[in-house]
Amino acid sequence: MPTPSIVLRKSARSLVVSFSTLMVAGLPLSARAQDASLAPSGQFSVYRTTAAQTPPMGWNPWNAFRTDVDETKVREVAKAMVDNGLAGRGYRFVNVDDGWALKRLPDGRIRIRDSMFPSAAAQGSVTGTFKPFTDYIHALGLKVGLYTDIGRNTCAQRWDAESPNLPVGTVAERQVGSYGHAVQDIRTIFADWNFDYIKIDACGVADYTPDVAPVKAGLYQVAAPLIVRGNIPASDPGEVEHLYAVLGDAVHKWGGEDATMSICAWGEALSPLWGKARGNLWRTSPDIEFTWQSMLGNIDSVIDGALYAGPGHWNDPDMLAIGHGDFDAAHLTEARAHFTMWTIMASPLLLGYDLRKSPTALLDIVGNPEAIAIDQDPAGNQGVPYRNGAAMVVVRTLSGQGARAVAFFNRSAVPIAASVSWAQLGLKPGTAATVRDIWTKRDRAAVSDKISVNLPAHGAVLLRVTGKPSDPAAAWLDEMPARVNVAVDGLTQATALPMGQFPVRVGATPDGLPIRANGKEVQRGIGAFANSRLEIRADRAFRRFVVAPAVLSGQQPVRFRVYADRKLVREVVAGPAQAAVPIDMDVTSAKIVELVALAPSGPARPPMIAWGNARFLR
Repeated sequence: MPTPSIVLRKSARSLVVSFSTLMVAGLPLSARAQDASLAPSGQFSVYRTTAAQTPPMGWNPWNAFRTDVDETKVREVAKAMVDNGLAGRGYRFVNVDDGWALKRLPDGRIRIRDSMFPSAAAQGSVTGTFKPFTDYIHALGLKVGLYTDIGRNTCAQRWDAESPNLPVGTVAERQVGSYGHAVQDIRTIFADWNFDYIKIDACGVADYTPDVAPVKAGLYQVAAPLIVRGNIPASDPGEVEHLYAVLGDAVHKWGGEDATMSICAWGEALSPLWGKARGNLWRTSPDIEFTWQSMLGNIDSVIDGALYAGPGHWNDPDMLAIGHGDFDAAHLTEARAHFTMWTIMASPLLLGYDLRKSPTALLDIVGNPEAIAIDQDPAGNQGVPYRNGAAMVVVRTLSGQGARAVAFFNRSAVPIAASVSWAQLGLKPGTAATVRDIWTKRDRAAVSDKISVNLPAHGAVLLRVTGKPSDPAAAWLDEMPARVNVAVDGLTQATALPMGQFPVRVGATPDGLPIRANGKEVQRGIGAFANSRLEIRADRAFRRFVVAPAVLSGQQPVRFRVYADRKLVREVVAGPAQAAVPIDMDVTSAKIVELVALAPSGPARPPMIAWGNARFLR
C-alpha cells in the first residue's frame, strides 16, 4: 500500500469517483462516495504568480547554435534585439539553453563553464557567477533565463554526445541536472545569479536507460524512465509532476512572483493536463524541426487545448522555427503562416535564429506589432479551431466587446478557399463588422454574415474583426476559455487520451465530433467526460449562469452539480436518452462557479457529457 507521501505526489488526474449509490430516481449520492478531487475548491487552481500574464516573448539560442554558444553571441543577440526594435515590441527574454554547466562539485554546487561565459570567472570562487552576465542583460532593459533538467543529466548529454561543451569529470560530477538538488540549484539561479526565467527539460528521466550507448559505456548512471516516450500507461505522470512541483515551489520561493517557469516535457506524461498547475508554460509536443510537417504536428498538439491555457499558464508548441529551413527568408509565405498560428493560439513567441544578421523580411514578420498585439491580448483566450479538410479557421476572442481575431490557414501545398461565419465568430446575423488585415496592414471593406478568403499553398490570413455580439448581455464560455480551468478531467492514466488530444474541449466532444444531445446538435458548449470538475472565474462580474447539461454516451445516468463559491446551487440527474436539462441560477456575488459531472466509475472511460449553451448573463 503506498505511503501517504506518495499518494500526495499523484496528479489529481489519477483520482476518480467511486460510487456506492447512484439511483436513476434521484436518490442522494453518498457523501462518502464522492472523491475529494470532485469536491468544489472555490479557487482557480492554476500556477499562481504574477509572471507570464501574457505569453512570454524572447529568444533562445538552441535552434541557432545548440551547445555551440558562448557569452559573446548571446550578448550580441541581446544588443541586436534592442537595436532592431524587437525588444521594444515585447521580446523581453534572452534565455541560455543547455551547455553552460561544467560539472557538479562535491558540495552539490554547479561550476559554470567559464570558457563559454568568461565573465563568470570570479577570483576566489570555485563555481563562478553569472551575475556579470545577468547584470549586462538587465542593463539593456531585458530579462534573462537559464536551463536545467528534472533528472540527473541533461538533453545535450544524451542527444549531442559529440559536443565539446558537455559536462566533464566523474559520473557524479557530470550529473548537472536538478535531481536531488532542486532547491539548491534554484536558489543559486534566482537568488545568487539573478535570473528571471528557468527552462526545465526532462531528458534525465526519459533517456538514460540501460540500453543507451553512453550509459552502457559507463559515462552516465542508469535512470529508470519516468517518461517512456509516446507511451502514457508505461510512464509515471504522477512522479514527473511531483518533480516539477518541487522545482515550481522553489522558483516561487527564490525567484519571487515575477519569475517564469517553463516545463519542457514535450507533451509526455500528461504534462499538457497538469502543466497549468505547475508552471507558466509547458511544452505540448516534441522539439520543432525546420519542416512544414513538423510545424503541423506541433500545431495539432495544442490547437484543441483552449480550456487549458490563460493568463499565467500557457500551452507551448515550442520555439518558433522562423529563420530556418522551410521558414527562412526564401519561404516568407510559410514563415507568415507559422507566426499566424502561434499568435492565434496564444503561444509563447521565442525566436531561435541568429538575430545579429536577420533579413529585414523576417524582422517584418516577427516584429509585426498588430500580430504581436493579438498574441499578447490581455484576455488570454487561446483560439478555437474549425476544420474543413486542409483549411483550418481559428477564432480567438479578444479584449473589447465584439473584438475577434481570426486566422485562415492552409495546411496543404495547393491553393484553397476558406470562410468563417457570423455564428462561428459569435456575431449577430445580418450586422456588419469592420475587418483589419494584419499582414497587409490595411482595412478591408465592411462585411456581414461571412468572411471568405483564398489561400495560396501553405498560406495564412490573419484578421482582426470587430462587430456586434450575438447577445451583448451574454458571456459565452466557448468565447472565453481562459476563464475556465479543467481541475479534474474524469480520466485516469490507464484511460487517458493519446498525446495531443484534450479530454475537455470547446464546441466538440472529447473525440472531436459535434456535440449532439438527444439527436439534436448543440451549437455551443463544452464537451467533457463525466467525473470531471471545471472551475470558472466569474469574478463577481455576472448576474446569472445558464447551462443545459446533457449525457452524450454510455448507459448510466449522470449527476450534474453547479456550485457558486463552494455552495451547491443546482443539481440535476440526466440519462443518455434524455433532452438536456436547463439550469438557470443566480451568481450575482460569485467569484468561482464550478461544474461537476458524476457517474459510476469503472475500468473504462466514463460517459461523455456536455455543458451545452453555457453562458453568463450580465
